[in-house]
Amino acid sequence: MTVRSLEAERVTPYLGFLFLLLSTATLFDGFDAAMIGFAAPDVRASLGIDLKDWGLISGITRMGVMASFVFLFFADRIGRRAMMMLTVIGFTVANGATALANDPVQFTALQLVARLFLTAEYSLAIIMIGEEFPARLRGRSIAILTSLATVGVMAMAKIQPYILLPEGAEGNWLHDLGHALVSFAQTSFGLPVDGAGWRSLYALGLLPLVLVLVLRLAMRETRRFEAERVRAATAPKRTWRDLAREAGMPWWRKYRRRSAIVALLWNSVFIVTGPSTVFYVIFAREQLKLSTYQVGDIIFWGYGGGVAGHFVAGWLIDRIGRKYTCAGFYIFAAVAIFLLYHVPSVAGQYAFMVMTVFSFAAANTATYVYASELFPTEIRATGFGWTTNLAGRVTEVLTPMAIGLLIAPLGIPGAIAVVAAGPVLGALLVLRYAPETRGLTLEQIAHQLDDSLPGGRTAERAGS
Repeated sequence: MTVRSLEAERVTPYLGFLFLLLSTATLFDGFDAAMIGFAAPDVRASLGIDLKDWGLISGITRMGVMASFVFLFFADRIGRRAMMMLTVIGFTVANGATALANDPVQFTALQLVARLFLTAEYSLAIIMIGEEFPARLRGRSIAILTSLATVGVMAMAKIQPYILLPEGAEGNWLHDLGHALVSFAQTSFGLPVDGAGWRSLYALGLLPLVLVLVLRLAMRETRRFEAERVRAATAPKRTWRDLAREAGMPWWRKYRRRSAIVALLWNSVFIVTGPSTVFYVIFAREQLKLSTYQVGDIIFWGYGGGVAGHFVAGWLIDRIGRKYTCAGFYIFAAVAIFLLYHVPSVAGQYAFMVMTVFSFAAANTATYVYASELFPTEIRATGFGWTTNLAGRVTEVLTPMAIGLLIAPLGIPGAIAVVAAGPVLGALLVLRYAPETRGLTLEQIAHQLDDSLPGGRTAERAGS
């Protein structure tokens, strides 16, 4: 295949169908992340978990995000489609089984595995859209795709008050359906039936996942990966030792700078987004004394602003470029998250939740675009895995644990204030080191970055 045939000239019916299929990955990412947040007070009460330990559990479950790197590495060897099917099966099983967890260890282990599969699925969706859609629409396509994670949060915000009912409240068909599913499963496996509402959230989440699994069978492999597979077929057969060596390719001299840039950007974002999402519902319900309906409504409208943030970022990155869009929203996000935790009025919670999610959604979209563009096809998934899901998530895993320890002396608002400077550092990194890739095909970006290295293309032969 030529470069011309690899670059789509328009959005065909199949590309529209592919987008709909892959959008379920990002939708469920937001849905699942919101689920554990909304359920936090009830899970803690049901399983006997204190606030300090909840930060530890959150950090451990997020290690599944980092471990998803393995799936992305094999996506560059086996294929995007095969790994996508594996991840949706794994997530469906692990997330559904969470409804039957009977102690903190089981809950943590199942959610770690669920995040492992879901993060890989989310990442592969972005990579596949980046490889298949035309260059002029790539930024907006990824922006719309990632915006659906925000829609997933909004959906959970509106659903959860009907399931997480206060004691003595009248039931409804959704609550009763979830309770019936969980009770049937617990009885079948000889487990005690405790009627905990949070279990119904995970049980009900199984139903649409089965439909998604069936529909994904119609997906094809991406054109760029198929072309790379044809090219690789003529190369000498690789041993396991070769594969192990290739796992570190994003850190070889040729790619090291771009890998470091993206990894540092994600760490700057996740130092805030990780702990803020872990502790917000606890902060709102236990310290501000807001009801599940109020918290759900605040998050619903806040994430409505997040959807707008994705679209605004998608428009800006294809017009003024990735660099200034990314840096500007990083700074806006740092200010917004600080105010969210320091203006306790209900009106303030609505206003600053909208500002916070809007700005972080826009910043994340720009960063995802960078992560999906800066590596050539043969290592694109591996590079994405290293920078976005492994090296880029260190702060997401460690910071909730640190916040859990800081809460005692500083309180939740003070602990969040400590980490609010993270995105400001990210903005400085973008302005100083990030390249501008607006309007370029993936092949042009790879060519441009190769030539920008000291020593030109001789660096292609450089190892680690």
